[in-house]
Amino acid sequence: MTSEAPKNLELKDVSSFASISPVFTKPMDSHVTEGDKKHEEMDSPRSPVDESVRLLLEESSSESESSNANHEIQNHERLLLSAVSKGDKELLTRLLKSIKDRSSSFLKSGAQDYLLKKLTAEDTGKTCLMKALLNINSNTPEIVRILISFSENNGFWDQFINAEYTEENYKGQTALHIAIERRQLEIVKYLIAKGAKINVRASGLFFNPVDKNNGFYFGETPLALAACTNQPEIVELLMKDSQTNVSMQDSVGNTVLHALVTASEGSESHNTFIINMYDKIIRKCKNKSLEDIRNKKGLSPMQLAATTGKLEILKYILNREIKEKENRILSKRFTDWAYGPVSSHLYDLRDVDTCSENSVLEIVVYNTDINNRHELLALEPLQTLLQMKWKTFARSMFLVSFLLTFAYNLAFTLIYYQPHGDKSPKALNISGTTGFFELFGHAFILIWATYLIVQKGVSVFWLRPSDLKSIVSDAWFHILIFIQAVLVMVSMFCCIFGAEVYLAFTVIAMVLGWTNLMYYTRGFQSLGVYSGMIQKVIWNDVLKFLLVFVLFLCGFGVALASLIEHCPDDADCMRYNTFRRSIMELFKLTIGLGDLEMQHDSKYPGLFLLLLITYVILTFVLLLNMLIVLMGQTVDDISKDSENIWRLQRARTILEYEKCLPTCLRKKFKLGNICKISEKDRRLCLRINEVKWTEWHHQVTCLNEEPKLNGTSCSDLRDIAGPDHPNQSPQITIKVYSADGRTQTPQKLF
Repeated sequence: MTSEAPKNLELKDVSSFASISPVFTKPMDSHVTEGDKKHEEMDSPRSPVDESVRLLLEESSSESESSNANHEIQNHERLLLSAVSKGDKELLTRLLKSIKDRSSSFLKSGAQDYLLKKLTAEDTGKTCLMKALLNINSNTPEIVRILISFSENNGFWDQFINAEYTEENYKGQTALHIAIERRQLEIVKYLIAKGAKINVRASGLFFNPVDKNNGFYFGETPLALAACTNQPEIVELLMKDSQTNVSMQDSVGNTVLHALVTASEGSESHNTFIINMYDKIIRKCKNKSLEDIRNKKGLSPMQLAATTGKLEILKYILNREIKEKENRILSKRFTDWAYGPVSSHLYDLRDVDTCSENSVLEIVVYNTDINNRHELLALEPLQTLLQMKWKTFARSMFLVSFLLTFAYNLAFTLIYYQPHGDKSPKALNISGTTGFFELFGHAFILIWATYLIVQKGVSVFWLRPSDLKSIVSDAWFHILIFIQAVLVMVSMFCCIFGAEVYLAFTVIAMVLGWTNLMYYTRGFQSLGVYSGMIQKVIWNDVLKFLLVFVLFLCGFGVALASLIEHCPDDADCMRYNTFRRSIMELFKLTIGLGDLEMQHDSKYPGLFLLLLITYVILTFVLLLNMLIVLMGQTVDDISKDSENIWRLQRARTILEYEKCLPTCLRKKFKLGNICKISEKDRRLCLRINEVKWTEWHHQVTCLNEEPKLNGTSCSDLRDIAGPDHPNQSPQITIKVYSADGRTQTPQKLF
């Protein structure tokens, strides 16, 4: 910024603007007052100032020492704000002259402080310049010019034009922020030319709210605000300014690219301008590593898009291909060759595959807060990456794990199963062939149970900490397998020490062990889809039914047991004389195995029978039929998404198996090849071949060995195709290196 502001810059007419006011407790321009509070200043026009006030002002500005002068001095601030709000140039000029006259008694520095104080609200830090920009009207450009000229002539223009809000809600906001928010391009140009600072941050609660209803996040810098509100002219203006720090991070570490990702929504038109703005900024920014900057959560813009489930902008980033040489480093995809409708693309795997920390693939697979995870996983290269991992190592590991788990459950059942006779722990007899196999079975059970405890515990609680939602949706089988392995270990130790309680742990472990084999249905699409339906029905409908059913069961059980007064040992009323027996009889009635009988040994037989009938109506007739209807509806709804659920479950399984691989094997099964994009640019890329018939039918290609073909040259065909024909893009050679470092045949990039 120069020491002196330009003098000869004039404002042009301002364009119309449109703004959306979010709900906020103390908005800048609100007319709403809370309770009995009276706000003396508002950021919207009020009724005209009374003429008597003008007369009093004229009296106070004269040299006479009238008794009303002190009173009018106190009203200067209110009158100034009113004048700039309404665009009253005449009143503003008089007020400024009056203030100037009163500052003559101070020294130069004191006079500047006095004038700045008179033009600024003490409680909020809001200046008259901000007030004028918050209340746009036809006279606003002239009001802005008058205010800035006044500050220039009196030597405090820098402090005035760059003054910041001090209020907590809008802390850090300057006049430049407000002019951009009000879409005032000419005023923005004027402010910048007069020395407005560009690299400032509005970090108040309104601009970075915890609750979106109490504000909105468009970034904190003027550049981010202009980009997120679709103002390309202002973005262009700011990026051309040498003072603009495009890589500047706000209080949460976000750059302008992070802000654009955050501002993107589900609307196609909205996402279109967000993507265009994102693309424009990275192309024109001198820092070609802008997209690699991470915020305070360690997320790049691409990772932030994955974390927040922003499908369109993530798709754009993953598939971005730029062919001009100066920006080619920004590409995430490279077309290696094309033959007819088939094209071979190389996708950059940096921050995408699991070899990178906090990779996009891990974010999408494990983050259950993303509602459209299945749509994100369908993007390339994520979809092909998972398929290749499954075929390379996960499928074999999955099969081996299934066979070992099946053998483990079978061995445990054969060794500990006792259908009749003595239920005390069996002593281990190692004599003979049978004893040897029994010893081997115990050792195998112990080893595999220990492995399951460690592997599932690490998978759920350490490698990727899971919240309750994640466990319910993705990892509940891991919890059950972990519990079953612990019960097996407890059962074995109880058996060794001769504790008869081992049988309780054993039977529960058997039930869980065989039920948990449903986990391996996710290796097959048809069975995996069916298993996913069962899982959703249990969590969505059965648990809700059981909660209500238990309440009815307990209430009616206590009531019926209380009505039985005296019951002989051989009487029918024995079925209801205790709470436990009442519960069992009521459960039988629920499933249709009980009967309705009037108990004459109860205190009120009629009431007893009425309670039974009521219970049957509420449970057997109402609850069970509601459960059946809800289960049917759930199955219908889930059948549409069951395949997506299965794909998500298999994706998590693939990543868990990959984490279990030793380092040497992980390097061996590492996907992709090292590609030499340029002399200093080598990347790990994954090759994906795609067939696109529709695009091929609408494109003209010229691939011939001779310079002429039937009198028509390739240049002629390019002229027919138009300037955007793909054959006109520069031919660039990409060298692809295999995993062992050998160079493969270079291909031409069309």
